[in-house]
Amino acid sequence: MRKFASYGPAIVVLLCVLVAMFIVPGLVQRYAYAQQYAKITLARSVLAKDDILRSIDRATSAIADATEPSVVHIETQVDNSRQSSSTFSTGAGWVYDELGHVVTNAHVVQSASVVTIEFFDGRVIRGEVIGMDPYTDIAVIRADPGSNYFPARRATRRLPRTGERIYAFGSPFGFKFSMSEGIVSGLGREAAGSNVPGGYTNYIQTDAAVNPGNSGGPLVNSDAHVIGMNVAIATAKSVGESPESSGSDSAGISFAIPLGTIEPIVNQIIKYGKVSRGYLGIQYAGQNEQRINIPIGDGTTLTGLRITLVEKDGPSFIAGIQVDDVIVGIQGSPILNAESLKSLISSSRAGDSIDVRIYRDKSFQDIKVTLGKMKNEVLAVRIAEPIMVQLGMSLWESPSGMVVRSIWTGFPGALAGFRQGDVITAANGKRFDDYSHFFVLIADEGILTGAPIRFTVLGTNGNTREIVLHLEW
Repeated sequence: MRKFASYGPAIVVLLCVLVAMFIVPGLVQRYAYAQQYAKITLARSVLAKDDILRSIDRATSAIADATEPSVVHIETQVDNSRQSSSTFSTGAGWVYDELGHVVTNAHVVQSASVVTIEFFDGRVIRGEVIGMDPYTDIAVIRADPGSNYFPARRATRRLPRTGERIYAFGSPFGFKFSMSEGIVSGLGREAAGSNVPGGYTNYIQTDAAVNPGNSGGPLVNSDAHVIGMNVAIATAKSVGESPESSGSDSAGISFAIPLGTIEPIVNQIIKYGKVSRGYLGIQYAGQNEQRINIPIGDGTTLTGLRITLVEKDGPSFIAGIQVDDVIVGIQGSPILNAESLKSLISSSRAGDSIDVRIYRDKSFQDIKVTLGKMKNEVLAVRIAEPIMVQLGMSLWESPSGMVVRSIWTGFPGALAGFRQGDVITAANGKRFDDYSHFFVLIADEGILTGAPIRFTVLGTNGNTREIVLHLEW
């Protein structure tokens, strides 16, 4: 008995060790399994009872179903005179009306000799570019008017708001009729590197994935109504360039032209084939620190720009707008900064009447203004320097024409045959009145969209020659 008693504690310890080694882990594992099984069962029960996510999925799919028949894939062919082969590129667009007008970016179709449109149902047809506006990067293509189309619904009466869900459509990297999701990240954005230097921006900023091939595609809201058109992205390499020319992929910052800019430009192109820019005849304090924030009843504020000068007998003067009035809205769209004001005014045609909301004497007033035609010197301020930089030569006015003051080797101007001291007397056979008129004339003739311009040039030797030149933006 003594011998057995002496081994008793050791046996008990051994049994405890064996239980700890072989039985307890199994119990713990079964307990953990039971806990995880309970969590999974509860989660499955919640998902089975709660239809919120499936409702969101169904709504998102409905947005795709409602929008995709209005989206088109665009392929273009550009015949390059400097090379023996043609250049091909792709983009996107959307059906504007039942007559077959398709809207896209000007940079998608500029200089194109052939434009092909592919619809969601597989139809492929040849399109005709009936007009484009390089300043806003908007173009209109006409498809076969005898076919059936599904025009996109437009959010004409509903302005986008920061934070709302949006969906971008297009052909990123050639994947046709793709859809990405995001939110409106900001409004009234200026993007310094936009397609044509001197162009108007006032963009919607989003975080939807936009990549090369998305340009020209529609940006829609949760009602599947178009609120804008994809135009540019921001990357580590560039801010505001088109996806195709940025050299990078989506970095979560993309830009879209707002519908408030698109509609008046497209309507002008469809009706007249070109765009005439409106003019208010005012000057205003446009720096950020000079913007006026006006508190309103619900605790929010409106942003406006204070008018510092009203041109005598100009459109605003005739309508009754005064110095120190604060402009807070154009056609119902808010004024977020100077660029948004310029874009909203210039999108409307000379002769159109627009609604201008002002703040005067602690109250808001709505004034209807009939726009005048934008003056050449106003438009030339935006485009003269960018054009000269692209040409690689500086120009100045003389009584006989535009004189080539300096020229840089290897740039398009020198390669085309311009020489220092040459005097330009006409463009495409058309004379011009002065410095401002010259730049507006060559812009109207298509230099900003890659069209060839035939310059009549008087050399220093007294001989006249013709120089044909086009720019690739």
